Amino acid sequence: MSRKVIKIPQAKQNAPIENQQLRVAAYCRVSTRHEEQYHSLETQITYYTNNIKRNPN
Repeated sequence: MSRKVIKIPQAKQNAPIENQQLRVAAYCRVSTRHEEQYHSLETQITYYTNNIKRNPN
């Protein structure tokens, strides 16, 4: 069986990534349901929420 490789060129972007408006998502998780893990989850959520809100882009 013959396979064909199609090369997709990188899209040209005029603005640096720092100046582009991006859609982001944060992924927070804990490995167990133990009570002490809830603090870790809250800390992760707070960190990512603040980091995303600080950046206007």
